[in-house]
Parts: sequence; C-alpha cells; structure tokens
Amino acid sequence: MGLPGLALAGCRSADLQLLLPGNTVPAPILRRFQDRTQITVQLDRAAGLVDSSRLLLTEDPSRLPNLLGIGDAWLQSAIASGRLAPFNPNHWRHWTSLPQRWRQQLRRDRQGVPSEAGEIWAAPYRWGTTMIAFRRDRLTSPLQDWTDLWRPELRGQLILPDDPREVIGLTLKRLGWSYNQANLAEIPQLEPLLAALQQQVKLYSSRNYLQPLLLGDALAAVGWSADILAALRRDSRLAAVVPRSGTAIWLDLWVQPQGRVSEVFSDRWIDFGWAPTIATQFSQLGPAASPAILTAAAVAPVDANPLQIPPTAVLDKSELILPLPEAVRDRYLALWQTMRQG
Repeated sequence: MGLPGLALAGCRSADLQLLLPGNTVPAPILRRFQDRTQITVQLDRAAGLVDSSRLLLTEDPSRLPNLLGIGDAWLQSAIASGRLAPFNPNHWRHWTSLPQRWRQQLRRDRQGVPSEAGEIWAAPYRWGTTMIAFRRDRLTSPLQDWTDLWRPELRGQLILPDDPREVIGLTLKRLGWSYNQANLAEIPQLEPLLAALQQQVKLYSSRNYLQPLLLGDALAAVGWSADILAALRRDSRLAAVVPRSGTAIWLDLWVQPQGRVSEVFSDRWIDFGWAPTIATQFSQLGPAASPAILTAAAVAPVDANPLQIPPTAVLDKSELILPLPEAVRDRYLALWQTMRQG
C-alpha cells in the first residue's frame, strides 16, 4: 500500500529523486547541494521514518525514488526483503572519515546481519541518541543516568518506548551490559529490575510520547534526541540528559531500491553530506548531527550542545542496537511480555 502523493513515476525529469522522512535534512543543505553541483533534485516527503520505511517494503519498486531515508531499525528487514541494491563505498571520498565501528556494523550479509564479508547497504546521514526527558520544575533533583528511572518519585510517572530492545537495553546498560547482550540468562538481576521498572511506568509509547510530559501527566520520558531537543526549544520546563553510563545510538540512513540506482548522482549527494564544512552546518541547522561531525576533519561548533553531540566518554560507552539471532530475539520478547504483564 503506497502513501498518497509520494510516487515519483511522473517526476523523473530531475537528476535525483529523494524521499525524505519529515524534515530530517535541513533545507539549506539541499539548496547548497544544488547550487554547487547543478544537479536537479526532486524531493518528496513522508510523514516520518516509519512511513518511508513501510513504503520501501510495500510500494512497486518502479515507483520509488533513487534514495529513501529509513531508520536503522528497519535496515535488516529491508535488506532481507531483496528490495535494496548495495552501495559501492569506494565512490565516496569521505566514507573512511565516518566512525569505524559504524562502518563495520553497516556491512551486512543478504539477511541483514552484520558481516565482515557483507556489503554496504546503507549510508548514514544523521544520528542521535536515546535520552531521558524530564520535568525540571517538578522533580527534586535532575535525572542523570538510567538508574534514576527507578527513583521512588517516578513511580507511575514514566513514559517508556513501546520497544523491547530499547527498554531491556537501557536496563542492561544500567547493569553494565550491552544493549546487544545475547545471553540474558547469565544476568539474574535483569528480570527483577525489569519488574521494578514496570511499577514506574505510566505509558508505553514510541509516538507522541512527549505529550503527557508537556501536559504534566508524567514526570519523565525515554525517547529520541531529535524529538526531545526540538521540544526543549519550545518548553523551558523540560530538561534532558544523555545517560552517562552510555546509551543507544540511532542512525537515519539513505538506501537505494533495486532498479532505481543512480550511482553518479546518489553518490555525490551522499558524499556531499559528509564533507567537513557541510557536516558542521548540518549539525548546526537541525536537532540531529551528521555522522561526519565526529571526525577530526569536521569542526563541531564551540557552543555545540552536549545533548546533540555527547562527550566522547559517553559516546565510547554507547552503541547501535544490532540484529539478534532469532532464538535470542524470542528470549527478549518473552522477557518483555513477562514485564508488561507484571
């Protein structure tokens, strides 16, 4: 089922067709690209990452653009669907300037599982973190780390993502383990801690999760930095923190559908976003940063927001949420169901 108004079959006169989730690329960056390269761009927008990711998996491939923006949580299913064409990173001047571990983890086999022998199926264009937002005007002291979510004053006052990997992952992180821990049985403290966390929860939501916080119906919410930083600019009663023990990193990615590859134009657009000066401007113009801002060549603004670009000590303890083997994934889901029924 396609999304109305997004098919590009009748708009092929442009050199490059993009489907952008919301406003995830600042408009001045797109204008700068067209001015510098004289490449014409046809831009359509989906309501968000979920919509563009679903479109990739359901729409007739011939009606898709050259590049779509999707969330990294959708990458495995997109690769396994056979609907994507891999990229050749040798065409990108700035590819090697991206963080090495991200480049390694984006190299996947044809089932979407990270593999040293795999191919590059996606190009990250922005990133952020999972963070905690809270009502600074109603808490006795600021929240600083995952352990604070278990504070007595948050009982029945916490909004958590409707996502087992995020919720179990933050609990693992509190205990000093990885979001991608495979053997949950070796952590006996995990299930009791999840049961205690369940007592703190008012609502599970991955969309509109900040609304109860703004209305005063909750005191804290776990969510994604791009949403939370935008809300902080609008409401001074809110504050936020990137947990100092480390957190999950999310990536928004460009992918190219099979049959819609336009190497010359697509590669130039992707690489343009990683150029040092553009990476710096991208990070100044929006709530999320370019992945190239973490390299020595790019210069983070001296007044860079540590909620957007956390300190190295925090980033070094943070990680992408990676695909798990089916048996491990089933164990996460079983633990999630047990928690929710508690």
